[in-house]
Amino acid sequence: MAVFLGACTGTSSESSESDWKIVKSGDSKITLRFIGSWGGVDSKAETLKLVLSQFENRNPDVTVINESVFGEDFLPKIKTDFASGNDPDVFGLWPGSDIKKLIQVGKVADLTGLLEENPEWKEQFDPEMWSYTTYNGRIYGLPFEIIFECMFVNKDLFEQYNVKIPENFDELKEAVRIFNRNGIVPIAYNTEAEGTYFYQNLLPVVGGKADTENPFTRDGKIKQSHIVALNLIKELYDMGAFPKECFTMTNNERNVLFKEKKAAMIVQGSWYIGEFEPDDDTVDIIPFPSVKGYESYRNTMVYGLGGGVFHMSTAAWNDPRKREASVRLLRFLTSPLSASEFAAKTGMISTVSLGGYEIDYIDMTIKGLQMLEEANTLVGP
Repeated sequence: MAVFLGACTGTSSESSESDWKIVKSGDSKITLRFIGSWGGVDSKAETLKLVLSQFENRNPDVTVINESVFGEDFLPKIKTDFASGNDPDVFGLWPGSDIKKLIQVGKVADLTGLLEENPEWKEQFDPEMWSYTTYNGRIYGLPFEIIFECMFVNKDLFEQYNVKIPENFDELKEAVRIFNRNGIVPIAYNTEAEGTYFYQNLLPVVGGKADTENPFTRDGKIKQSHIVALNLIKELYDMGAFPKECFTMTNNERNVLFKEKKAAMIVQGSWYIGEFEPDDDTVDIIPFPSVKGYESYRNTMVYGLGGGVFHMSTAAWNDPRKREASVRLLRFLTSPLSASEFAAKTGMISTVSLGGYEIDYIDMTIKGLQMLEEANTLVGP
């Protein structure tokens, strides 16, 4: 097992700076490949570059090649890399079927023993979040980033056209009608992976936590709530609620449509908050509108871990030098210092304790935390 020379034991910026001065482990440089979804135009891309640069400055024997990519390009890239034997050393990937498959075929290192031997590292994380990265009783990922999903609204468009910000589905449809009459796309929506956030947030308010997280009946049929949600989306589509190009539009084009005030609403995740300036008071976030007849599921929010769940590949683990360097990188990526950088610059919410750091979260992040506190039910993404 590697010896850790740079354990982050303090909680203040000053102690973190001194604790992360790493002693070189050898004369030759080690190259690590990192890939995650925080690349390209992602709101965390620049901060990730900064954090990786800070790591390299403190670890002059290690070079990190950052191959992170944005949006719909990410999953094909990382899947192709693993399938072709070009495994990254350290990578970020959210919980779900993709990481489970990689674990099942032995591509992801088991970090359980590492964390048990370094309890001060493990104790930095919110203990409730380990369940998201634990499979068959073993820990395979470090739960760094908390995310939630909700509806974003361009308040200035609502004010300009005298539209009520919707609290229920009937009010949402009325907003669609008014914006259509005025040449504004009501809802920025597409059929790529991120576009499905709309369905992902609509489903819990008609099916609750049980149907959302367990979509099939015992005999293998899809539960009725999923059909209800799809029919509601079709109703909106028939009303012209979505862009005409929704079937060909990329995730970035959908995001830009909202940011350029050409669309009134978008369903997105908390990471999208980082796309806006801290003093931009024209954009707000709201809970997804409730649906008549399903009031018991009102104020249900999608909440869990995002792309900031960090893993080490088995290939890196099996190489003693890469393993030691990868552990150093993982410890730095998930340190309070790094968490504070992401929080301050992008509004990211972390599972890592930030005691001793004063983070000036922007208003939408603060409101999001309040919405989570007030939510009746939290559903996994």
